[in-house]
Amino acid sequence: MTTAAPTRTILSERVVSNRRFAILQFQPATGALTTWSAPALAELAEALWTLDASSVDAVIFHGTGRVFGAGADLDEFRTSARWEDGAAIATRGYDIFDAITRLKVPTVAVIQGPALGGALELALRADYRAAAASVKALGLPEVSLGLIPGWGGLTSLARLIGPTRTKHIAVTNSLNGKHLTAAAALEEGIVDVVLDDEDLLEAALQWTNDVLDNVSPVRNHAKETGAGSAVEHSRDTVPAAAAVTDLLARWQQQERAAGVPEGQSCDRTSVRLATGEDPIRDDTITTFATLLQSNESRASIYAFDILQEARKNNRARNDLELANVGVVGGGLMAVQLALVFAEHTTANVLINDLDQERVDKALERVTAQLDRSVHRGRLTAERRDEIRGRIHGTVRLEDFYPCDIVIEAVFEQLEVKRQVWSTLERIVAPDTLLLTNTSALSIDDQATGLQHPGRLIGFHFFNPVAVLPLIEIVQGVNTSSTTVEKAFALARALGKTPVLVQDRPGFVVNRLLTRLFSEVLQLIDDGSDPFTVDHALDPVGLPMTPLRLLQFIGPRVQLHICESLHDAYPERFPLSRSLSRVAQEGLPGYLADDGSIVPEASRLLPAAKSAAADDVRARILSAMADEAAHMLREGVVTGPEQIDLCMILGANYPAHTGGLTPLLDRETGSSFRPDLHPVVPTRG
Repeated sequence: MTTAAPTRTILSERVVSNRRFAILQFQPATGALTTWSAPALAELAEALWTLDASSVDAVIFHGTGRVFGAGADLDEFRTSARWEDGAAIATRGYDIFDAITRLKVPTVAVIQGPALGGALELALRADYRAAAASVKALGLPEVSLGLIPGWGGLTSLARLIGPTRTKHIAVTNSLNGKHLTAAAALEEGIVDVVLDDEDLLEAALQWTNDVLDNVSPVRNHAKETGAGSAVEHSRDTVPAAAAVTDLLARWQQQERAAGVPEGQSCDRTSVRLATGEDPIRDDTITTFATLLQSNESRASIYAFDILQEARKNNRARNDLELANVGVVGGGLMAVQLALVFAEHTTANVLINDLDQERVDKALERVTAQLDRSVHRGRLTAERRDEIRGRIHGTVRLEDFYPCDIVIEAVFEQLEVKRQVWSTLERIVAPDTLLLTNTSALSIDDQATGLQHPGRLIGFHFFNPVAVLPLIEIVQGVNTSSTTVEKAFALARALGKTPVLVQDRPGFVVNRLLTRLFSEVLQLIDDGSDPFTVDHALDPVGLPMTPLRLLQFIGPRVQLHICESLHDAYPERFPLSRSLSRVAQEGLPGYLADDGSIVPEASRLLPAAKSAAADDVRARILSAMADEAAHMLREGVVTGPEQIDLCMILGANYPAHTGGLTPLLDRETGSSFRPDLHPVVPTRG
């Protein structure tokens, strides 16, 4: 989100215990967030130039909006067309924040709300940081946008907590979408004190006064934390992650050259920069400007935008009220569905299976999962008991008569599902919403013979249900608009992101992944070296190799999906001989833990011959580009943005690839997102 008008910086003074404090308060436009656009930075610069540091004892930086700062203005990133544009963005912020570092009096950042990206970089330029106890988000998320912190945040943080922990926060946390709470930041040594939210500024002024009196001790976090433990491995396929590692290594070399002992960092006084050259400044600006023009950054910002739009839509008001939910099936997926309904609504949830033994087993799994959540600290014991008290079991479908919603998670066989719906239609009310969690079967085929087919809709969760946020809302020909609206409201109530998909084989995620599997398995069945084929996509940074993903899904489940898509599109989805055998013999997959092919699967394959990884990668990605083009022509979704949203949220495709279609454009020459094609930088 960007501000409608510049964030103002208001300079005032306060006297506490005969000490004079200059206070710079950040005031965003009404209803907006504090965002560090070029005009906002100019406001800050003017306030710093106006400030007479010789007349005060300390300088306080304080936010007054909902956030301390939401980072830089991404609109400036989006419109940056030249290397020089990125260099100007980095130079402007770096040099203005540098003026904070150069102030000749103690400085304190009073963080009243989330401080992300550029906002945290600003706070890190101060000598001390006081955070409100309620603050839930402190971090440097730039790597998730294909960038590095461009305004000095990396080295500022490394001086406090060492390069290892800095890398963890700037790379690992960023790529995983994690932020620090105020308490965690205190533990890390990033903030110096956590204060109550009430009268935060007054408390921070008194704390600062005590620090100046040496009454409130401040831990030397740099000496405690030092260089940290063994260096974590970043995702080498993310250029920004590699750039963070490289920049921190250069900074360490300069620290050693300056005589700072290894395992320590500069103390607070020596953090202040000399008036001479700052080589890291130039490295930071150059790296930021180069990355901003990269494919990965453009794709990452695009992914950020479509995810933000989806989250905004998820905040739409819904008045859905549920009293009773029925889950048909008692297997692992059914248990996950029962839990997500019970945790996110106040409804009673009824699990059904064919006999009491299976029902009891399902309820045991429910209890075990809830106990694990308590053990991990995700639930309190009281909350566990409340949720468990609303989940029940039955062997009688007739007990579903009061249900507002019924969702099935039975065997993926059309006749089985038709039988379920035929029986339930005679039991539940005419307006009961019927949801199928099918991964591939047609909604229209399931609705055949129903008196009220308009209330049946696909509601496709992804495994694990508690983790993956996507739900494919699959609309059949007869599905009513009211049913679609209810399904969207329900998905949002469950904390999920819904995407509307038309009723076509495999929908979105499974169709694209199955095209990938078809190519991979055909190559292996034809004798290409399995290891080469399985790892051909490693350079593009997908979350796991194809054979590892197949193992996670399960050979029998994937074979069924493959067969469904083969029936619909036999020329593009050939059946794999080896997958059929692996499934028939009950093998868990092709791979051992170390990534090698297990002997039981190896004997089902022909003698391996060498294969060029680049050729394999090109073939697989070209096939996926072909399938995505078919899907768009068929109107499965309205545009490539929906494909990318599905692949990010349902298949964990990383943001730096933009999901799928920007990756395909780069690798295959397709044109799903021509607006993301790379520009030609004039330098870098």
